[in-house]
Amino acid sequence: MNRPRLFPSTLFPSSPPRALSGWRARLASDPIPRLLREGTPSVLARVRRDLIDDSEAPSAAEIAGYKEVQTVLSKMKRDGSFEPGPLEKGLGSNKFAVCLATVRAMDRLADLGLRVEGEDGATPQLRKMADVILSSQTSDGGIADLALGETPKARAKMVALHFHGWAVSALCRAGFESDPRVDKAFRLLLSCRQDDGGWAWRGVRTDSAARPSSHLVTGMVLRAFASSSHRRSSREARRAAELLATRFLQPDRYEDRKAPSYWEILTEPRFYTDVLDALDTITGIGLGKENSGVRTAEAYLRSRQASDGLWYPGSPAKGGSSRGGGKAPGKKDKNVAEAIWLTLRVLVVLRRIN
Repeated sequence: MNRPRLFPSTLFPSSPPRALSGWRARLASDPIPRLLREGTPSVLARVRRDLIDDSEAPSAAEIAGYKEVQTVLSKMKRDGSFEPGPLEKGLGSNKFAVCLATVRAMDRLADLGLRVEGEDGATPQLRKMADVILSSQTSDGGIADLALGETPKARAKMVALHFHGWAVSALCRAGFESDPRVDKAFRLLLSCRQDDGGWAWRGVRTDSAARPSSHLVTGMVLRAFASSSHRRSSREARRAAELLATRFLQPDRYEDRKAPSYWEILTEPRFYTDVLDALDTITGIGLGKENSGVRTAEAYLRSRQASDGLWYPGSPAKGGSSRGGGKAPGKKDKNVAEAIWLTLRVLVVLRRIN
């Protein structure tokens, strides 16, 4: 005789939900499901490639057809350059602004997953952009268009090393690391190091290598080494990374963006050195949790996770923790889109550390 069930069987699931393990288990809230649910195709491709090790993640040739990529490429001029915006125009001459706008576009395309792969996808456009960036390269390897301080009556004395380093990073990320012009650009960076192993302003106040390095300049220059598979393990890169790791949340040695609060202004896409950008760079070079600076920066980044699980660009939100984490801002589409990309960058770094 069949006996009636005393309790519905649904109360006893045959396979309970699997708990998170590893680096994701240490997050206050795991945002990866939301990235997969709300992210653009470029975000999904990056999650598959960099966070869950999907061997079938889309190739650069496939990514070239994505709407986000096509939106960026549609702004490219016939010669491969990009029209500068107010930010670039406010920093230097027209030549500087055009070159920097092109660097930023290439860096963004690398974020989206583009790089030179044969002659497919967006390779022809990337080659044009590289030629624009390197068109003013001088015999010492410097990208002359990225010199600051030029006026109608006087030429700039030297290239701005931090923007030069950023340009070299973008070129490496886009697949031009083996280009002889890029190797030449690296040689300039190595020749201009300070005695402490980092970099500072050159040709503006003094050329002395004895002055202390600037973490603003060092952080942006180190992007180039972190982006190079051949150079990230070099002794010079390691020494500079260890120096930068001692500067987290400290004032810079020079007046340009000196206040410690500049570390806390997270930008998306990246621009100047901030906590996330510097942590990404030094861990890409090989520093890990054995380094106290890495631990300091990691703890700060974790404190910035908002209540909805995302990380938001800008300064720390008011009303959050003592270090500025906590609430999410008003959920405008642009805010959330930028937060999704910033969150993706944070997760890549946290996974690398842990």
